[in-house]
Amino acid sequence: MPLDRSITRPARTGHLVPLSPALLVAAANAFIGVAEHGGDNRGQMVEHFLRSVALPPGQPWCAAFVHHVGHSAHYDHLTRRSSWPLPATGSCEALARAAREYGVLRDEPYVGDVFLLYSPLRRRFIHTGIVVGVEDETRVHERDVHVCITVEGNTNDDGSANGHSTLRKVRTFREADGHRFVRWAEMLTRAAAA
Repeated sequence: MPLDRSITRPARTGHLVPLSPALLVAAANAFIGVAEHGGDNRGQMVEHFLRSVALPPGQPWCAAFVHHVGHSAHYDHLTRRSSWPLPATGSCEALARAAREYGVLRDEPYVGDVFLLYSPLRRRFIHTGIVVGVEDETRVHERDVHVCITVEGNTNDDGSANGHSTLRKVRTFREADGHRFVRWAEMLTRAAAA
């Protein structure tokens, strides 16, 4: 059968994948079970996450996991660009700074947000991951304690901020403890309005 030459490839345009919390949640769920191999903060996938944010093997990788998942979920293969708006960083503090700069750091969670776990002892954000479920999401503004289902890298069964796997967790976030949520899907809207 002869090749149908009437079918053409789409032109490469400025098209980018629209920002979508649903895409982030789906991509995050695909990585559940990825674990370290061969040492602390090591292994083929873990080191791939770290390289994506220019960090060497052996570094904590929760923020690198968030970047990898967000970047991949919003990658357009035609333009070879991602619309993921958060910085390529391995630092929870850098994620918080970017969220503050764009006015998207929130007290209450929604599905698809990036969470930032605050340590009062260290006086900084020490862990991050992706919110994939929120208990009674329609009433989050009425409470200051939020129970969320998360997918996070570099954790373990007890919820450590430096564990060994990518897991689905149930976490309780108390606003008074300093935990915050990045509503990253609003970043481009706010940047365009500025």
